[in-house]
Amino acid sequence: MRNKILITGGDGKLATELKKHLKGDYLNKKDFDFTKLIMLKKKYDLIVHAGAYTNVKKAEFEEKKECFMANVYGTFNLVQHYKDIPFVFISTEYAHNPISVYAVTKKLGEEVVKTHPNHLIIRTLFKPNPFPFPRAYKDQYTQGDYVDVIAKLLARRIKKWNKKTCKLEYLGTGRKTMFELAKRTCPDVEPNSIYDYMKETGLFIPKDYE
Repeated sequence: MRNKILITGGDGKLATELKKHLKGDYLNKKDFDFTKLIMLKKKYDLIVHAGAYTNVKKAEFEEKKECFMANVYGTFNLVQHYKDIPFVFISTEYAHNPISVYAVTKKLGEEVVKTHPNHLIIRTLFKPNPFPFPRAYKDQYTQGDYVDVIAKLLARRIKKWNKKTCKLEYLGTGRKTMFELAKRTCPDVEPNSIYDYMKETGLFIPKDYE
């Protein structure tokens, strides 16, 4: 029998690619606001929580509450409602060293998910394909890849999970700099440093996922 899967964040970049590899109910915020009372009647065999607030800059300066509500309280709401259903949480590499509001909320989301008796926490990172920016960090390391690549790997990992264990793991294609990743699809991309970004914006971003 095919599993009945609920996937949050149904109109996001990751979910758009994930649909090609994993069948399920992809619900966006309009369909399903998981920060509010959950009224869904359909029964599921697996929850894949990919929905999140991801605007890193706005989270720092304008929308801390919105970021917290989506990434922490919304996750709590789902975990409580689906406490008897195996739960997959899509986190971020940045949760290892949470030095921004966004990263802190994802780390707190992980801690919430750890209270679930059957959970799989996946830390990953993905970029649009092709790389959309003129510069990329030569001194920031990632295991991430382009969203189409990560979506395929993610679907494969979800299908292989036995739904009984509790794990936190990284998903990616090996250690590389963001600049090396960008060069694959944008040969003219120029290198810059995370310290340049920090000076320009006043925001901190992690140098490494380890």
